[in-house]
Amino acid sequence: MRPMLMSTALRIVGDRTEAEDLVQDALLRLWQLRDEPILNVEAMGRVVVRHLAYDAVRRRHEQIAIEEVDLMDESPSEGLDDEGEQMMVFVRQLSTLQQAVLRLRHEEDMEMKDIAELVGSTEMMVRQSLSRARRKILEQYRQIRTEI
Repeated sequence: MRPMLMSTALRIVGDRTEAEDLVQDALLRLWQLRDEPILNVEAMGRVVVRHLAYDAVRRRHEQIAIEEVDLMDESPSEGLDDEGEQMMVFVRQLSTLQQAVLRLRHEEDMEMKDIAELVGSTEMMVRQSLSRARRKILEQYRQIRTEI
């Protein structure tokens, strides 16, 4: 069973030494469950090692508070025209999460999954926040354009 567990762990964590440690932990946990009625020990072993591996990967990615993400500068940006300045005002009116997601995606060019890990959310929630932020900015822009 060890080679099968090793293959599973290695595929997830990508490091042989870490995978060996995870397999050892998984086997220890299975040993502790030896008195429990488990129908398929191999399947249970895969589940245990997979959960341990995902936890290890999650621990690798440092999560930071949204408040610590360097958001848009509050001072007027140099080199922007009046329209650009107005857009910056719209961005500053967004929620902290929306500002962070917008900045990380468009200025830092980060992938959705990386943003999700960074802000401690799911990829779907990041996509939703980004979509809402863009929609809100577009609505405000259209409103200003119709007033002109």
